Amino acid sequence: MLSFLTSLLPASGALLTGVLLLYAIYARWVDAPTKLVLDHRLLAGLWAVALLALAGSAALWLLQARADEARHEAAARRASRARFVLTGDMPYGELQIPAGTLVNRDDPYDTGEPGAAVSLRGLVALRFPQPVQVAGVWASALQAVPARLELAQTQRIGPLYRYNATAERWEVNPAVPALVCARGQIALFDVPHIPYDALAEAGRPPPDGTAARFAPSQWLFRGCEAGPPITVLPAAGTANAR
Repeated sequence: MLSFLTSLLPASGALLTGVLLLYAIYARWVDAPTKLVLDHRLLAGLWAVALLALAGSAALWLLQARADEARHEAAARRASRARFVLTGDMPYGELQIPAGTLVNRDDPYDTGEPGAAVSLRGLVALRFPQPVQVAGVWASALQAVPARLELAQTQRIGPLYRYNATAERWEVNPAVPALVCARGQIALFDVPHIPYDALAEAGRPPPDGTAARFAPSQWLFRGCEAGPPITVLPAAGTANAR
């Protein structure tokens, strides 16, 4: 609506002003036997409308500029809270994330308001400053969905699970109890669903901190694969853990 008015008012104000200026030239310089002469009260009213339209245009332009600035500032705050480096240890469900970790997150509930507390809600990926044990594995980086860990060292990982299509569930592989995976490989996991009251949380942000539904101890190891490192975008800001 504001954008529509900032377009309509200047156009109407400029048009009316142009018409009145043309009339002023016509009244002053054109000599005709049937010359149109506007009543001075009508003329004064039209000038008042034109000046009000121009003044209103300036005010609306200022409001639009302030609204754009507020949107840009909110977007910058969202970006700084979407990609940042933790300056203090911070819990997320079962995982204690150390200071210096590069965090990527995507939180649809972040409106960019100033002064919001540091949050890990909507976690996408982490890159740790030193190896961290996650799901019994020493990892240098983590991807939340799907669950993948970039291995910080060569290690033996187990138990190994395989999917039983007949029973429609993951089961421990009796033939291969564990795998030795090399440093830099990606460990793959299946993440069991953690039940919660979806109706009670409808329209509200999911829990964060120690209450977050993030339980690597329940992850089921599916194997390792060679591949590129987990993508963790560089920081747009630094977040102080609270």
